[in-house]
Amino acid sequence: MAIFVSTDDFHKEELNLITSKNSTDSPAGCDGSAVIPGGMPERTSPDLLPIANREVDITIPTENRSLLDWVSFTLKLEDPHEAARIIGLDPALFSIMPFGFSGYRKSLKLGNISIYFEGREDMGCHVEMTGQGCRHYEGYFPDLPWQTLFEKVLSVNAKFTRLDLAIDNVDGTLTLDKVWSAIQEHETSIRTQFREWRRIQKGSFETGKMITGDTIYLGSTKSHVQFRIYDKADESGIDGHWIRFEIQLRDKRAHEAAKHFASGVPVGSLASGIINNYFSIINNDDSNISRCTLQAWWLEWLQSTEKIQLTTEQSIKLVPDSMDFIKRQYAPSIAMIRKFLGAAPFKGFMDDILEDGQERMGAKHEKILADSEAFGRIS
Repeated sequence: MAIFVSTDDFHKEELNLITSKNSTDSPAGCDGSAVIPGGMPERTSPDLLPIANREVDITIPTENRSLLDWVSFTLKLEDPHEAARIIGLDPALFSIMPFGFSGYRKSLKLGNISIYFEGREDMGCHVEMTGQGCRHYEGYFPDLPWQTLFEKVLSVNAKFTRLDLAIDNVDGTLTLDKVWSAIQEHETSIRTQFREWRRIQKGSFETGKMITGDTIYLGSTKSHVQFRIYDKADESGIDGHWIRFEIQLRDKRAHEAAKHFASGVPVGSLASGIINNYFSIINNDDSNISRCTLQAWWLEWLQSTEKIQLTTEQSIKLVPDSMDFIKRQYAPSIAMIRKFLGAAPFKGFMDDILEDGQERMGAKHEKILADSEAFGRIS
């Protein structure tokens, strides 16, 4: 059984994952996060790069899993350094930037973790972690920090504004073709609260590959709930079965989900409850659509989703990560050298370093450069 919020009212309702005609007892999953009494989990050394922030090749996961893929919330305080401490990070790790977002004039940046500040008097600070930011954040802790983080920020009246949960299917129970087939026969095969869907496909004239990207969107981009289902293997340029189902929650839906997560609701149960509440693929076996049973393959996928645990993955290292590292670690030494040499000799020194570095660049550096350029094109 999973708990979530109805779209028609703002009170909690219990949702049976499986209707009475499909009723099957499924063991609850666990969220995998470690709760450290008295505060956030102990961080790794601030002098080290995040644990997850190491160069890795993208590979298909070995089993079905779930990841937090976007987290943002607003804190009712004005000091961004205090916001950093509340989320368990050393403010000294961040760089101050003279730009902000959505009414905030400045920000603190640590890779893809941002703390926006200096907005209107009532705006406080806004914390935002993108997908890569979530991986970076996890890398600063020996155990998954999410449940502890949510408990901590909710205790100081944080307001969640966005929460994305990614569910990876690698066992073949979920396919885009099956979902698409059901959508094509939506009058008899779909039970949903969404009003619209979209499918976007991308191909390549250069390689001749017909489909290099395939995504099904359920719900509006402006709504508080939207699902995205896409071929992660295709997106990553690798062969094999890897379908990602993303749940994007905004504003009150994100806040309610964060409260459930903080209270210990297993992430698999939470995810399957949200999915089943907003979108189900059904058999046309009852005149009352609310009593129709789930199609067998969809039921199997929901049951497997209910059992998954929250996990992490190693992040892709990008050029800005190296820039942040050099700034944190070597800025004082570089400034010292310039002061010792003077402006003109220092320029010659840096030119020598760049020439030497260019000759020593290897495959790992080329990969970081290529990944960074790809991310830049996407954004």
